[in-house]
Amino acid sequence: MLLGWIEKDSRILSAAEAEMLTADEAAVCGGEFVLETKTLTARDCYGIMPSAHPAGVVTSAGVTYPVTPAVPHLSLEDAICEAVRIRCTENAVVTLSGGVDSTLVAALANLPAIAVGVEGSHDADAAEKAADALGIQLTLSPITLDDVGAALPEVLRFLPQKNPMDLELAVTGYFICRLAKQCGAERIITGQAADELFAGYARYGRTKTLREDLDADFKDLSRQRVRDSAAASHFGVWYSLPYMDERVVRCAKALKAEDLVSGELRKVALRKVAEKYIPEEFAWKPKKAMQYGSGVSKMLSRIAKQEGCRNTAELIEKIIVSEEE
Repeated sequence: MLLGWIEKDSRILSAAEAEMLTADEAAVCGGEFVLETKTLTARDCYGIMPSAHPAGVVTSAGVTYPVTPAVPHLSLEDAICEAVRIRCTENAVVTLSGGVDSTLVAALANLPAIAVGVEGSHDADAAEKAADALGIQLTLSPITLDDVGAALPEVLRFLPQKNPMDLELAVTGYFICRLAKQCGAERIITGQAADELFAGYARYGRTKTLREDLDADFKDLSRQRVRDSAAASHFGVWYSLPYMDERVVRCAKALKAEDLVSGELRKVALRKVAEKYIPEEFAWKPKKAMQYGSGVSKMLSRIAKQEGCRNTAELIEKIIVSEEE
């Protein structure tokens, strides 16, 4: 059984071909997959596809092998283009926020795009502008206060770590995944992981240990994927991350600090690639975190106040207690 997709020698394998792989062959495959056959169980190297099986491991006859995809060395531009191309299928949509990460992916994919956000929010407006500039189809789903209030108990039931930050992101992800399902998609191609690979957060402009910080944050992405996969699995869809393609990761980790951060500018190397494919205003647009750009963070604060809670943490506790009663 194959969940997701698997590639060998830069070619996507059919399910029948994948099931014929030996352990040695599976250990050099790329893609986003969980593979179970009569002789082995394997999961992609970064654990994009959710599974209880360890990420980046092939197990066969009691022996484990690390998954290290054998992919060609490419320039950053070619790596990103190939990573997006290989993920473009008829059952896929791109989630668009109007930032450089998602706008570049949307331009390269040329697939229908989806976006969510409170009416008039940063992400809703930016996504519409980006879609217009790129000439791609966009389905925009507005989020209301009642929508968020109704979704909260449901999200908290499947959210692994019930803290304010994860809740804000999971609620936004909930509406993204619901919209993708409504659009008939199975795969959601996103710009996730670009910040951790190309130094997108403001703190990277202040640190003296940039590479160490990036490596630590990249490792933490495994925890974030568990959270994001929970919402995706709830709706029977799954995320696909071109920036976590081994070709792109390899290029990003080889970049020098000055290729990533220059004064107040961050993600410099990525933006230089992006400006070849998208308008300058999107290629060099400052970052806006998803939970703030979508307006969900403010809505959660409003709901907390309405419920007599001082903050989102107290709101979480109140909902959990009421669910247990």
